[in-house]
Amino acid sequence: MPSCYKCGEPFMEEALPVDAVCQKCSSWLHSCANCLQYDEYTNQKCRESKAPFIYDRHGRNECPFFRTRKVVREDRGEKKLSPRGEERERESRAREGLERLFKS
Repeated sequence: MPSCYKCGEPFMEEALPVDAVCQKCSSWLHSCANCLQYDEYTNQKCRESKAPFIYDRHGRNECPFFRTRKVVREDRGEKKLSPRGEERERESRAREGLERLFKS
């Protein structure tokens, strides 16, 4: 179930209107911060190359590529990495394992 990027309050995904707001903190739900394509580590902060540039990533928008995502909350102790960051972390762990194996 998707949740608000700001407070983590879960919301129903079905037919999310453009002007929907979080019941708990009143943040816009149809925003880049709640979108599956949002990636703060990419050039325009969006993985969709055809998406229009949106200045306010936390404000309401009408992007045609919007897809709701499940938000990982950093304050719950979970890491938030970009896809490239996750790949680098896997490579690093694999490299460390090989170094330990061949140093013995």
